[in-house]
Amino acid sequence: MNLIDDLRFRSYSIRRRNVFRIATSASDVEDNIVVRVDAGDDFGVGNASPSDVTHETRETIERFLTASAGRIRGVAEDDLEALHDVLDSVAPGNTAAKAAIDIAVHDLLGKRCGVQIYEALGGRGDGRLVTDMTVGIEGVDETVRRAVANCRDGFRALKLKVGLDIEQDLLRVAAVREAVGSGVELRVDANQGYDVDEAIRFCEEMDTLGVALVEQPVDADDYAGLKAVRERSPVPIMADECLRTIADAERVAAEGAADIINIKLMKSGGIHPARTIDRIAKDASMTTMVGCMGEIQLSIAAGLHFALGSDNVRYVDLDSHFSMIDDPSSGLTFEDGLIGVSGRPGLGMTTDMDC
Repeated sequence: MNLIDDLRFRSYSIRRRNVFRIATSASDVEDNIVVRVDAGDDFGVGNASPSDVTHETRETIERFLTASAGRIRGVAEDDLEALHDVLDSVAPGNTAAKAAIDIAVHDLLGKRCGVQIYEALGGRGDGRLVTDMTVGIEGVDETVRRAVANCRDGFRALKLKVGLDIEQDLLRVAAVREAVGSGVELRVDANQGYDVDEAIRFCEEMDTLGVALVEQPVDADDYAGLKAVRERSPVPIMADECLRTIADAERVAAEGAADIINIKLMKSGGIHPARTIDRIAKDASMTTMVGCMGEIQLSIAAGLHFALGSDNVRYVDLDSHFSMIDDPSSGLTFEDGLIGVSGRPGLGMTTDMDC
């Protein structure tokens, strides 16, 4: 058994290729903070991506990591419960910062044991899954153009952002369906953009277009509204912004508020708590999606390993790195709509923090 010796980090501001618009925000630059954890002769790397969802910024993450460095020194590298107990004692919340450390420790353990993370989690298969590509909110013509271009690049599934104007949203989704045909899976994310009546109407229309799911159609705090939409919708409803913690997952499950849960490592605090959320969903007969924030390849790889390690994950939305310029990490593959891990131990990734 080895004890954690050191933690250090490096921050990056990564430009997007295009402005990314959703119902609640727009961005063209994403902050990512790469973390390295050393224990004995091995090390692991992780990544944090701050967002309004987790109420974190680059500065809050840097402060949390600085405060955590001395606190986790001496913790056994393979005692994930103890690690998270220590991190929670530093400060509540800060889930993206905690995720970076959790991911780095998983990477370290995988490297030490000579296995890929998803194999250590009990996963099988060839290390690849179908991911969608997200199309932000644009006009009808631009939405169609981007959707068609993504399909030409090999994507078999698309996620369309909606939620600003229901009439325009209906036109945009219908236009994309006509342009890409029935062979491409469409998923739709409203990012809390509708009230309950609008959401029900929208979901009824989505059913006629063969949409696979509608994500977070109503306000994150409106669990009763989400449940009302789910009970009336012919399309499966997925919870996202309303679900950040294990307690939130238990509430969604107990209230029957959704059919699917979107698990993001930046919201959950890393792979270890994400597995608990996934089990809660499975016990409540809900499937899960693994999603992402504005992340580079490094933490996208962690999400992919987590997804590959669970038989309850039905969807993968791990696409943000495709839009990043000058990503400081590499190692993922993409072919024929399938995102894949490198095959090397741990995360199997290369970063600027490797030396």
